[in-house]
Amino acid sequence: MRITQKIIFDDFMRDINKNRSQMAGIQSDLSSGKRVRIPSQDPISFQRSRILEENIRKQEQYQKNISSGLRQGRLAQEALDEAIDNLIEIKRILTHGATDTSRETVRESMAQEIAGIRDTMVMTLNSSYGDRYLFGGTNSSVEPMVFDETAPGGVAGNSNATAPRVQAGDQMFVDISVTGAELRETGAGDMFAVIGDIEQALLDNDRETLNLLLGDITEVIDHTSILASRLGNNINRLEFMNEQYESTNIVLKSNVSELTDTDFAKAFSDMQRTQIAFESAMAVHTQMIHNTLLDYL
Repeated sequence: MRITQKIIFDDFMRDINKNRSQMAGIQSDLSSGKRVRIPSQDPISFQRSRILEENIRKQEQYQKNISSGLRQGRLAQEALDEAIDNLIEIKRILTHGATDTSRETVRESMAQEIAGIRDTMVMTLNSSYGDRYLFGGTNSSVEPMVFDETAPGGVAGNSNATAPRVQAGDQMFVDISVTGAELRETGAGDMFAVIGDIEQALLDNDRETLNLLLGDITEVIDHTSILASRLGNNINRLEFMNEQYESTNIVLKSNVSELTDTDFAKAFSDMQRTQIAFESAMAVHTQMIHNTLLDYL
């Protein structure tokens, strides 16, 4: 086969264009930091990275749900702890009032103290997070506890029986509070009804009834403590899940990086090698096109 000048030139241009294309690709990888940007560059890595990125986005949304739920849950837990402290104080007053040594005037003063504690509990259980009342259930736009002389213990309830919850995973929902309705329904009856009975017994100077109510207030305290413990378990569960998501996302992001990110050390090495090949080809071609027949005579 006769090698003509045109064949030589065509081969040269093909090699030059190949080197230019390679350098352009490497420069794009270096400037973007991504080795795989479109499916045609590496279909398998591209598809795997998209699946991993979708999992990351989903888990990050769950983390946002959990973070919001934890803030509400911790506020609700603090309110329950305060309510328990108030109930314990009511029991202390009741125990003192049930003794033979307490006089009528002292019991009247105790009744006023009980009324003050009840009012404080109502304010505590009307705590809110943003525009949501913590103990309103899913009816969180209205106060769960409202003063009403016709209601048990002088306090009416607007809460429903469905606790607020957050989605913490696929088909996984976790309660982030307890409802006011659930909180009030104790084994001894309505919480505020029991408190109201204690207040009235103190006003009536009825020591016998006061002694009977000791068991009821103990039941109310136990009931509230169980609910607070359950909420605490849910908070611990959410914190553990949040840590798991954080750890998993680090691994997933590392996997995405391995699939799509540029290996800068390799890219710089490839760039240098390609640039040397390009410059060598240009130098050889420059020397060849200056050769004439006279150079071989």
